[in-house]
Amino acid sequence: MRKPLILLVSTALATGCAGASPPGGGGHTLAKDGTFTFAIPADQGILDPYRNLLPLGEMGSLAYDALVNVTPEGTVVSGLATSWKADAQTATFTLRKGITCSDGSPLTPRTVARVFGFLKDPKNQSPMYGLLVPATPFEVSADDAAGTVKVTMKKPFALLAETLGRVPIVCDRGLDNPKLLETTSAGSGPFVLTKVVRGDHYTFTRRDGNTWGPDGAANDAPGTPATIVVKVIPNETTRANLLLSGEINMAGVGGPDRDRLQARKLERYDVSTILGELWYNQRDGRPGADPLVRQALTAALDLDELTRVSTTGTGRRAGSLVANLAQPCAADSATGHLPAADPGRAATLLDQAGWAKGADGTRAKNGRKLLMDLHYSPSEGEGSVAATELVAKRWQAVGVTVKLTADDPAALSRTMFESGDFDAYWAGFKFDLPSHILPWASGEVPPKGQNFAGIDNPDFVRLAAKAAATTGAAGCALWNEAERALFKAADVVPISIAQQPYYFHKAKAATEGWLQQPIPTSIRVLR
Repeated sequence: MRKPLILLVSTALATGCAGASPPGGGGHTLAKDGTFTFAIPADQGILDPYRNLLPLGEMGSLAYDALVNVTPEGTVVSGLATSWKADAQTATFTLRKGITCSDGSPLTPRTVARVFGFLKDPKNQSPMYGLLVPATPFEVSADDAAGTVKVTMKKPFALLAETLGRVPIVCDRGLDNPKLLETTSAGSGPFVLTKVVRGDHYTFTRRDGNTWGPDGAANDAPGTPATIVVKVIPNETTRANLLLSGEINMAGVGGPDRDRLQARKLERYDVSTILGELWYNQRDGRPGADPLVRQALTAALDLDELTRVSTTGTGRRAGSLVANLAQPCAADSATGHLPAADPGRAATLLDQAGWAKGADGTRAKNGRKLLMDLHYSPSEGEGSVAATELVAKRWQAVGVTVKLTADDPAALSRTMFESGDFDAYWAGFKFDLPSHILPWASGEVPPKGQNFAGIDNPDFVRLAAKAAATTGAAGCALWNEAERALFKAADVVPISIAQQPYYFHKAKAATEGWLQQPIPTSIRVLR
């Protein structure tokens, strides 16, 4: 998840060169108790992972552990849990002995059960609900003596280890007083949030004695930083300059400045990122509530053209809403299932929908103009900004009046999950598993749910329900068929995917296989 809250599911996730040595390779030695500084393009708000998903990729994994982890190759390995058993009906996680929270208190199965109990209650309105925590009802129990947490589903759900197993666990101190999480962290992770300067930087300090990282990794290996500083640097050229000067150790640079970094042979890892998706608002009174309008607006666009523009010529068409090929159900679900580019047909469909073209060339129905308020986020990069301008131009060519609205990350969240005041959203959400799409494309609209576009697609709901109850390849086939149902109805239009490069200077790290973010215990600072 360029994650919204996503998400993502964004905001950013590895294939490539993550474990390689930085420039100079053997000419560098491991630094003792160094500082690792990396840049993010925008302040991502409160760091409570149960109220805001945005910081999870970049910062949350520094402070919070999950029950299981994922290797760069996509293999599930131990985390807080040393062993686990999961099928479509139950999941049992056995916790490692001796885990402690940042305040020194023990992390127990009862704490994990408490976390799941909180997140599974839709009244608590956590964005985790339906994403990493199944919306399917379940019971959770803990046995501190045996060291186990058990989840029992009321209906089958086939991805329990991949979802509940990946929930970041907040310790009791944070659960008791969530306001603490605005300025510090309360997890069992290898680092602790110790300083917050909003809009400028966040400082994390290494914990001593942390030995429960991925597959039993500790955080005391040579080169492990004593301090991690996350700096907010909106300008990509500035990030590139600071990388070249050595003032920061890692940053994402996807525009023209990448050429300078590659000329200096800076090592990098690449994140498969959805740069373009169109979500049509289908709530009552919105033009997108009419399937003919959605089909027409999509047919007015040349998705190949938009791909070239949004990725500045470096990407390709998106075949799915799930960009990461390491995830277990990777497939091309879009090709052949979206309305073909045909402006003439777009005009015909709008005529059929009752939106007549007037003498001034714009369309109206019952005295009301066909107005599309198209929102986008400039933080997604220059390519995405140019692509939304191109969408507006193509829609105007078939008589649509278009308003372009730029949202910063905070406004994005407010628009989608509070006001709902938009007609279409150009977004770069990144879902890491097909089940993550479900709450965003079905169910209640905010604040009761996460279906921000008000999508009502019975075929998607039916197929997703079957997929959720089916394990293995058969379940993946159903998830992919469910996704195709969204595309056939033009509920969501996946457009472009690109490899977003993240560059290292005097540092290195391995990257996780699903979220594709640096694994905290693998970060090394070099001299």
